[in-house]
Amino acid sequence: MKALPIIGLLGLALVAATVVWLLQKPPSVAFDTTAEQLYQRHVLTAAGRDELLRRMRLGLLKYERTDPIQQTTQEHHVTNQATILAFCAEAFQAEFSYRTLPSETDDREMNEYLSDIYIAGQALAPPDSATEAKQQAALDQQAKELARFNGDTAALLRWQYEQLPARLKIEDAVPTEDSVLLQGWTIYPPLGGGPGTQHWISERRSVFGKTRTRTADDLLALQLITTAVHQQIRQQLQQGELQTEAQVCQTAAELMQRRATYAQDQIRQGHWLDQLEKTGQLSPAQRQQLNRDTRPYELKSPFEIVGYCKQGRILDLRNLPRAPQKLYPALFAHVQSLLPDFQYNDLQVTTQAHNDGTDLLRQETTLRFQAHGRHYENTFLQSYRRKDGTEPAAPTGAEVGEAFHYSINQWLADQNSPLRLYLAHTPDAQSVYGNERLGLLIMTAQQRELWGTGSYFLSQESHDNRYNSASVEKLLDWYTTLGLFSHLSAAEKTQGRQAALSGLQTSVAEVLLSYPKVIYAFDWESANPPYPYAAHTQALAAISRGLFVPTAIQDGFGTKFPTQPTIPYSFWLNGHFYRTKLTVHSDWLDSKFIDLINHALSAQKQAGKFYPCLDGEGYIFLTPAQHTLLLQRQPELFKTPHEQTEELPF
Repeated sequence: MKALPIIGLLGLALVAATVVWLLQKPPSVAFDTTAEQLYQRHVLTAAGRDELLRRMRLGLLKYERTDPIQQTTQEHHVTNQATILAFCAEAFQAEFSYRTLPSETDDREMNEYLSDIYIAGQALAPPDSATEAKQQAALDQQAKELARFNGDTAALLRWQYEQLPARLKIEDAVPTEDSVLLQGWTIYPPLGGGPGTQHWISERRSVFGKTRTRTADDLLALQLITTAVHQQIRQQLQQGELQTEAQVCQTAAELMQRRATYAQDQIRQGHWLDQLEKTGQLSPAQRQQLNRDTRPYELKSPFEIVGYCKQGRILDLRNLPRAPQKLYPALFAHVQSLLPDFQYNDLQVTTQAHNDGTDLLRQETTLRFQAHGRHYENTFLQSYRRKDGTEPAAPTGAEVGEAFHYSINQWLADQNSPLRLYLAHTPDAQSVYGNERLGLLIMTAQQRELWGTGSYFLSQESHDNRYNSASVEKLLDWYTTLGLFSHLSAAEKTQGRQAALSGLQTSVAEVLLSYPKVIYAFDWESANPPYPYAAHTQALAAISRGLFVPTAIQDGFGTKFPTQPTIPYSFWLNGHFYRTKLTVHSDWLDSKFIDLINHALSAQKQAGKFYPCLDGEGYIFLTPAQHTLLLQRQPELFKTPHEQTEELPF
């Protein structure tokens, strides 16, 4: 009797697999007539019909199937309703370009004239002299044209319209059946290829949404969509969610493809939910609630499932305060509801603006709080603002700094907890990370492995408790005794200590990088004007604890990329002159400039030299004794991280 359920499951799996195979088998004769029917119903042009038939014959119709957990995508070539609909979505998008964008084959003089009129009407601030001249010339030309029509602006506009290529007038000739709702929509065809400017859509069909309801009805009549899908699309049309014919076809393709693979996808997701339940992230009651909330043919996304987890929550950023002073206390309260042991007090939120030398101001937020007798502090990027006060469209939700939770995870490490707080994101119309909703999820490292490796979905967190506050403090005391901070001011030491204890550090290198003027990290592919070697030399001097103070640095690289194969490089050090020739190799630095510096230090019997670290991407100034001790206790600072097992020196 116990074998019966297993046999039943195998039977269901076989049925599901058979259904999927039937829906994805090679094109039948029925689909051969679909292209002609789309032409007869004035959806496709003859060229569009022929292109669809060509792709059918060659097996070029395809869809991409993405595993939402593992973030892997597989391409499947098949002819079915979904891939035909995807072609239609691609055709509508291409037609939009065909009907709206000028091309090189159009009347170039007319295009430039209309373009200049457009430019003249724009508020370009601040325009350069060339742009101003072009604007004025366009305005002068427009004034002359207006004089030809005795000041009749309407007549001038009619004349300008008559000069347009015929294809740019197609849309105006299509009768309006549905009101146009264009509000900054964007089309991302999930199943078709990239857009072009092909004329594949009938001139009796709109691409701006004026015939979107009729398009949905035609798809049903041609049996490209089911009645249930048609009803769902009509509902989305009534709610204003689908604004163009391309969006109608794209949504129809997604819904039909979901039905084609639903049985198989449901089984796969069920196995994944079983794992979440087994590892304690999802309770049986929450699993049942998830099933009740799932509509027919719907698969909840991993982001949505975050909200069903025991220690998960989805926040609507549109309902949270925008001001950081109110936003972060609200976020901390949500975190505490997921982590009841997180008893914090005296939460302080401050903001500051920094001038980066561009037309933007970098807005930073600092969070300070007390928890279990220890002070926590973390400064992170909040957003960017324009100096002139003008702003682009505001985000739809509160802006949350990506690093706001680092000190919370530092507190968890201090408790020697296996848990970490993760941020979960879901794309929206504004961003791949999303501005409307944010997920909070508490997990162990083992639980995190079940959620895939997608970099946009979940934040990346370290579960290494070796870098808790107590351990970092001991490490800093050891570095202080070793003399690595002897050249820093009191303010720089305080700044470094706060940064090292902020929760950002997961290695000894990151602890040292928290301090200014201790490690100089740079990119070898940074030989860019002006004077890159002089800049790097001065930066190395800053970390040398006063033992390397070069003067009269000569950097033959200059203000532009050199044309000769070598350049001179030299400096004076304590009354002695040192020089060499550096090889020019595109934008790659020649390491001989550091060899010369170390040669000068050795020749003058200085107490230290520059040692490569960070896997060759940085340098640290050390005495031989300091280098020997660090190499013995922290070899990972000097070698590739994956070649070493990192251990703290106590």
